[in-house]
Amino acid sequence: MSTFPSEQSCYFCRVSNGETDPFIFENRSFLSVFDTNPVNPGHALIIPRRHVDSIFHLNEMEEADYFDAIKGVKSVIETTDMTDLYENMLHRDYLKDLPKGHIETVLQLPFLGDKPNAYTVGNNDGREAGRSIDHLHVILLPRYKGDVENPRGGIRNVIPCRANYQRR
Repeated sequence: MSTFPSEQSCYFCRVSNGETDPFIFENRSFLSVFDTNPVNPGHALIIPRRHVDSIFHLNEMEEADYFDAIKGVKSVIETTDMTDLYENMLHRDYLKDLPKGHIETVLQLPFLGDKPNAYTVGNNDGREAGRSIDHLHVILLPRYKGDVENPRGGIRNVIPCRANYQRR
């Protein structure tokens, strides 16, 4: 018996159907939106059109479109006026009753108008990996000099006690 929500109740299926956030990129297998709870300016989600819960369950066509989507969204991020994006996001009608602290915080960041220095590409593939919605979504997170004190180790820091390593 599956514990996954049905496609009718799946938030990312609703996104894919155009019922929520405006699309910033589309190809035949994926679409993308800016995250309304951004960690950094340009934080975007890349979502398969088909209801699928794992990157390991993509079909061949989706696999072929995966990197096209990542590159396409990166281009959108780098050409978007982030101040305008987040000021407008604060006034989206469907977000009016939701917390907007993440958006307000991003609007105050000193690097808001800068081009990203790097990217973290991530996928929490499974509940134990931190996934909160059982529909695959790839996170494209722009990174900026100074957004964390020490970025060394990158994604290894999801398990802080085992993230530190030194190559000799």
